[in-house]
Amino acid sequence: MLQSNRRSELALGYASVMPIIIVIFVVIGIPFVSALYLSLTDKTVGADAHFIGFANYKEIFSDPIYWKVLKNTFVYFITDVVFKLIFGMIFALTLNQPFFGRSVVRVLFLVPWAISGLVAALTWKWMYNDTYGIFNQLLLDIGLIQTPIAWLSGPNIALVSVIIVNIWRGIPFFLFSILGGLQTIDRQLYEAAKIDGAGPIRQFFSVTIPSISSVIVITTMLSSIWTFNDFENIFLITGGGPLYNSAVISVYTYETAFLQNNMGKSLSVAGSIIPILLVLMYIMTRKLAKDD
Repeated sequence: MLQSNRRSELALGYASVMPIIIVIFVVIGIPFVSALYLSLTDKTVGADAHFIGFANYKEIFSDPIYWKVLKNTFVYFITDVVFKLIFGMIFALTLNQPFFGRSVVRVLFLVPWAISGLVAALTWKWMYNDTYGIFNQLLLDIGLIQTPIAWLSGPNIALVSVIIVNIWRGIPFFLFSILGGLQTIDRQLYEAAKIDGAGPIRQFFSVTIPSISSVIVITTMLSSIWTFNDFENIFLITGGGPLYNSAVISVYTYETAFLQNNMGKSLSVAGSIIPILLVLMYIMTRKLAKDD
C-alpha cells in the first residue's frame, strides 16, 4: 500500500512538472539545438544552409579579432561584476543604517535600474561627447584637462567608458539584493560578536558575509550572466569601436550576422562561449550548494 502511494505521488509529481519541461524544450531547447546546427553551416540571410562541419569554428579561432573581442568580454564582465559587488555592498551597508532622508536616497538609487536602457545609453553617450559633452566641459572648466578627452573614440578608453556605464546601471541590483539580505540578519548575532570582543571589521567578515553569502552568490551569478551577454549598452554607446576596442562577444556576433551577412559564423561565435558560461554557472551553483 505504501509503495503504491509513493508511485502515485511520483506520477503526480512528474505530471505536474511535465508541462513546464515541454514549454522549456519548445521555447529554449529547439532554438538552441537549431542554432548549434546552423553554426556548422554556411548559412546566410536569404540562402539555404549547407553543412560545412567545424569550418566556422576554425575560422574564428584563427581570427585575431575574435580573441581581441573575447579578451574585451572578460575584462568587461569581470571588472563590472567586481565593482558592482563592491559598491553595492558599501551602499547597502550605508543604507542599512538609520539616517535622515534614507527613504529618499533609496529611491534615488533605484533610478539607474528603473530607467530604460535606451534612454540611459543615449544620455551617457551625450555626456561622453568630446565636443559638447558635460564631462569634458566640467574637466575643462576646473582645469584638469587642456583638450577634450575622446571618451568614445579613444582606443584605450572606449572600453573603460562603457564599463563605467554598466557599473552605474548594475549597482542598484546588488545594492537592494544585499540590503534585503542584511535586513534578515538576527541582531543577536552582532550582540554575541560584540560580547566576544569582535570589532566592526571582524563582525563584517564573521557575521555579515556568512549570513548573506547565498544572496551574494545568486546576485553575482545573475549579474555575471547578464553582463557577459550585455549588448544594448555597448552597441548604443560605442558600437564596439574604435577598431573593436570596446566590442564584446554579443556585439561581434550581431555584426557578423547582420553586417557581414554570415549567420553561420555568428552562431559559431555565440556557441564558442557556451562552455565558458556553463563553467561559470557550475562554479556558482556549487558555491551556493556548499552555503546551503
